[in-house]
Amino acid sequence: MSNAPQDPYGPTPDQGGFQPQQPMYAQQPPAYAQQPAPQAQPPYGGYAPASSREKNWMGTTSLILSLVGLFTWFTAIAGIVFGHLSLSAAKRGEADNRGTGLAGLIIGYVITILGIVAMIVFFVAIGWIVNECGGDNPADWCTETA
Repeated sequence: MSNAPQDPYGPTPDQGGFQPQQPMYAQQPPAYAQQPAPQAQPPYGGYAPASSREKNWMGTTSLILSLVGLFTWFTAIAGIVFGHLSLSAAKRGEADNRGTGLAGLIIGYVITILGIVAMIVFFVAIGWIVNECGGDNPADWCTETA
């Protein structure tokens, strides 16, 4: 007998008796893994689904029209319409720029609401001026001449 310390992990190849075992992951895969996967049939009568970028133009158009609405106001309404169309296309998988469509939609709503409030304020101011300056007894500031 030798006084050499024993290897706690078992014999090594030069000590003899080393027989490597096949690891568990190298075993044969189960029978169901050997079958080929069924090929997916395209929906819609054999046509492939639309590309995920086919309708990205809607989100971009929504954002542009909403931002132009800062100057023209009425294009923000078209930005809202295209924003809703863009979100619908993104939900169906026909577009992948949901954020752009959402930004155009939000900006369009904000500009439209601000435009409506500005028109209400404008008409109220015009009505007040007509009320103050019209009739038999106009206000002094309405009749002053330079």
